[in-house]
Amino acid sequence: MNGKRGLPLFINRENKLPVGAAMFLIAALLYLSSNRFHLFEPQLLPMTWIDRAVPFMPHSVWIYISEYIYFPLIYILCRDMENLNKYFYSFLGLQTVSVIIFWLWPTTFPRGDFPLPPDLDAATAFVFNSLRATDTPANCAPSLHVSSVYLSAIIFLDEQREKFPFFLIWGTAIAASTLPTKQHYIVDVVTGAMMAGFFWFIFHRWVPYRPVEGAASGDQAKR
Repeated sequence: MNGKRGLPLFINRENKLPVGAAMFLIAALLYLSSNRFHLFEPQLLPMTWIDRAVPFMPHSVWIYISEYIYFPLIYILCRDMENLNKYFYSFLGLQTVSVIIFWLWPTTFPRGDFPLPPDLDAATAFVFNSLRATDTPANCAPSLHVSSVYLSAIIFLDEQREKFPFFLIWGTAIAASTLPTKQHYIVDVVTGAMMAGFFWFIFHRWVPYRPVEGAASGDQAKR
């Protein structure tokens, strides 16, 4: 959807990698700002029967942290520059709105109720303790972990569709891992998935875009 007005399609093959690095850095800084500094006291959410039924499984942290491979891989694999521009705007839009929610309605998870078992292997214990030291139990609902992986997977609905099932399954595994790692409530997972769908529709189907000379125009792979 192009025209004289709209968001500029400024990402091209030459600036793709530095723009991607900046995008993920901005997202990380936004998340950590609301994760560490709170305008209001973070509130616990009610535990549903699903939250109580899912056991604490420390080894699921390996699936959880695979997002640090997942996001850069999807960004690098994206070949259609118009699609990549839309991903840039939708990803940062999702982060920004989610962080505003975290500022105005901070939530937290009772991670203290789930200590690591003393016989846990050293590698998993190190990774889990590092995660908990870096990421406080705040910023629960909606889960940015969940919304970000689903938003990233569904960009392959517009190109390289053969890759969509793989990344959807991987993303679903990451989203599901938020429960046995005791990082999130089930309501966080559901609202995170809804946020992903909303921001995909807004930025991939509704917002108008305009080409920038020498950028996205003429620099796209066939879908």
